[in-house]
Amino acid sequence: MARIVTVINFKGGVGKTTTAIELCCSLAKHHGRRTLLVDLDPQASATFYVMEQSAWFKWKELRGSTYNLFEHRDISFPIRNAIVTDVLQNKAPVLGFDLLPSTPDLIELDLGLTDFISYNILQCYLDQIRDDYDYIICDCPPNFNPVTKNSLWASDAYIIPTVPDFLSTYGIGLLQRSVNKLINPNAQQLQLKGPALGGIILTRIKARVLLHTSYCEQVRHDYPGNVFKHVISDSIIVAEAPNNRLPVSTILKPKAHEADLQEQFKALAGEFISRIRHIRSRTGP
Repeated sequence: MARIVTVINFKGGVGKTTTAIELCCSLAKHHGRRTLLVDLDPQASATFYVMEQSAWFKWKELRGSTYNLFEHRDISFPIRNAIVTDVLQNKAPVLGFDLLPSTPDLIELDLGLTDFISYNILQCYLDQIRDDYDYIICDCPPNFNPVTKNSLWASDAYIIPTVPDFLSTYGIGLLQRSVNKLINPNAQQLQLKGPALGGIILTRIKARVLLHTSYCEQVRHDYPGNVFKHVISDSIIVAEAPNNRLPVSTILKPKAHEADLQEQFKALAGEFISRIRHIRSRTGP
């Protein structure tokens, strides 16, 4: 049964989508895990990271997208029909990494998903496919809209990518309070527990920049035991990867710096497995 994990930060530009994509790739390629990436961001950045726009347009018209999950509340949409299986197989030898693509139409859903009952729509869909995967990773927009609340409500855990600066790290506490506020008022009545903090991932690290080192130490001090040991370096290679629609983890013959980054993502995925393994599933052992 899959563990469902939300990747979230209220601050944009922290490497949230990159973290979600590279985690999925490394989990599939290096650790043999079946992974599904659920793109819940109306910007569809994760989708366009691995799909050509022409292929995406045909797919959403013929097979659907995450928008269709929320379009009706009767949970009747065939979710498996919208999943792109082995989304990278035509570009890289990575099997076991599937994608549920997004669409800008998601932004229209905010006004229609405001009541508490609507928060479990995604949960009902993902429960249908939990046995198909080891991990279902949800990439959310940098806000607390109803779609993000759906993702958290469905998740066993959430992870927070953050860059080492004041605004990005300051928002960690706010995010935790928002998650607790969403779940706690209804948890006892419905016999539910909220998602656990799976960890904080430090991204875009410049090892020789004193300010970065200082912020990293501060985050580890403020959230002891919750910060991933492995970090992701700042690199133009990572920044350019979406343009090539080929995640760093999938480069076949990496040059020296590319190989270093691949090892970072591989190590991060291994630590992810270890951390999430100890978090109890929302629906069972």
